Amino acid sequence: MSRDFLITDLDSYINVSQLEDCHLEICAGIAKSKTNMSSRVIPHLEMQSDFNKVIEFKTNESARIGNVASEGSEHLKTEQEKEYFNSLSHEQKKRFLQLYKNAYWDGEFVRIKFTKPDCAQHAFATFHDSMCEWHENAPHFPKTMEFIKSLPFREIGRVLFFVSYHYLHTDVHYDRKDDCFDGRHHFVWLNPFNQKKFFLVDDNKKKHTISSKSAFFNTRYLHGAEPSEKMTYSLRVDGQLDEDFCKKTGILWQAR
Repeated sequence: MSRDFLITDLDSYINVSQLEDCHLEICAGIAKSKTNMSSRVIPHLEMQSDFNKVIEFKTNESARIGNVASEGSEHLKTEQEKEYFNSLSHEQKKRFLQLYKNAYWDGEFVRIKFTKPDCAQHAFATFHDSMCEWHENAPHFPKTMEFIKSLPFREIGRVLFFVSYHYLHTDVHYDRKDDCFDGRHHFVWLNPFNQKKFFLVDDNKKKHTISSKSAFFNTRYLHGAEPSEKMTYSLRVDGQLDEDFCKKTGILWQAR
């Protein structure tokens, strides 16, 4: 597999039905958990149902997934605006920008394991166990945790649930443009019940839907989700996969 791969289907190697058996626990666990809003200030062109317009806009730097709560001050002009903004907490800033600058909220995420504060600036922190720590939400998911720890990882880093709201497009974005997936960094994306209508966009602006329930895909390409009639969740587990598993699946692997 080249470093410019698009999508690797993992359904033949991962038994997602074991995660589906955790559905009741997951729903209750998400309800109990502290969540973080997924919020953007850039125009929500996805809602205009013009895919070509979306891709034309999102192929530039505006598509980079950003930290709205940190970068939102760029959209504030007066000292009074900035004073209000700077008095707010991280999550409060997101809510403020939704009301004041029409930032949109396409969902939320639930931290199960997350980057340690003192490692947040490391480019590949989310893929390293030593740079991540289990979140206070984790005990809400005991059965799910057993499944996560059974996955073919040599090392597990960040673990997140992504929750998407019904009848709402997920922001089309890319995560990074560096050579991240050189064999030292991997993740497994899990879409139980196949309810999330997820896709990637290649360099020719062609949309590729992920039809499998488990996959490793290249976040250097634009990706997002179509609206669903149901509220949906997906699970992403970062880290480094086992060398033998990578050989079986054709995924690049090299020692760290």
